[in-house]
Amino acid sequence: MNLYEQTVEFVGEAFKGKVAHFERTVFWYEQLLPQLTEAHRVAAYAHDIERALRDKNTPDTENYLDPEFLKRHQEGGAKIMADFLREKGADDMTIDKVSHLISKHEVGGDAEQDALMDADSVSFMETNAEMFVTKKAPTEGYEKVKEKLDWMYNRINSPEAKEAARANYERWSAELEKLK
Repeated sequence: MNLYEQTVEFVGEAFKGKVAHFERTVFWYEQLLPQLTEAHRVAAYAHDIERALRDKNTPDTENYLDPEFLKRHQEGGAKIMADFLREKGADDMTIDKVSHLISKHEVGGDAEQDALMDADSVSFMETNAEMFVTKKAPTEGYEKVKEKLDWMYNRINSPEAKEAARANYERWSAELEKLK
């Protein structure tokens, strides 16, 4: 089994099989950055691993847009994956690339990190926005979820990714308004 296949298995177990977001993130990353290596695919598939393996002392509700929360999420995921890849015998270059990509997947940085951020946003609109609107908004607040939807959409840099996300963003924003 190659590193990507091992990552798919690791993430699948950590998220109890709920992997649509990760599959679609890889798909969109490939659309936005066609020259992907295995390290890029590993990072795309595992970018949110920190959520599944988060310290149990962390509060259940997230402050989605808090810079410190985002930093802990990104850096925590980068460390988890570096440790995982090291355990699997990955070379230092692969470990460094995966860590680098995950470490800024929420806020962007260089072109590759920005493309991963964009792929994450398009995938979020396809796979996670509905759950935020229908399940999280009633318990965590409509404004908080609206801020999350807006942020996920507005952070997209690529015109291609922005266009790919637009219909789902508009749909789930409208649905959120109806539920208020």
